[in-house]
Amino acid sequence: MKKTVLFGVMLMVFGIGPIFAASAGHNSMGQMLHHSTVDGYGLMYHVLDMAERAVMMKGMEGMEMPGMSKSPDITNHLMVYITDPGGKPVSGKIGFMITGPDGKEQKTLTMGMHDGYGADVSFKEKGIYKIKTKAVIGGNTLLDEFSHEVK
Repeated sequence: MKKTVLFGVMLMVFGIGPIFAASAGHNSMGQMLHHSTVDGYGLMYHVLDMAERAVMMKGMEGMEMPGMSKSPDITNHLMVYITDPGGKPVSGKIGFMITGPDGKEQKTLTMGMHDGYGADVSFKEKGIYKIKTKAVIGGNTLLDEFSHEVK
């Protein structure tokens, strides 16, 4: 009997726990690249491939918005989800500056969607990309920076 109860508890914790953990966050897709905290705000970065981007952008086809590109060099969609110190999604103006392994810079504003902000980017070359984010949230300016390696 004790083994059955213990097994049931373990199943609940390890079987259902991840489902609650996944649904407790944002409605995010793609691979998580980085998470940081700047002045109490949480920034969580995800990169989507073009198929995932298409799913996320369903219903927005043909619209012209900041962060969207028709360049043939676009390989991914970079998203950042920003939460205030209380954990709630924020509104603001967010931009990325990405320096590729070849030294070329990509600068883009983002579009807001699904509690986050995203832009089309090119991670075409293998190597290290330096990603800088500037977010203006109300009267606060948040600056964040990290590196991402494309293998």
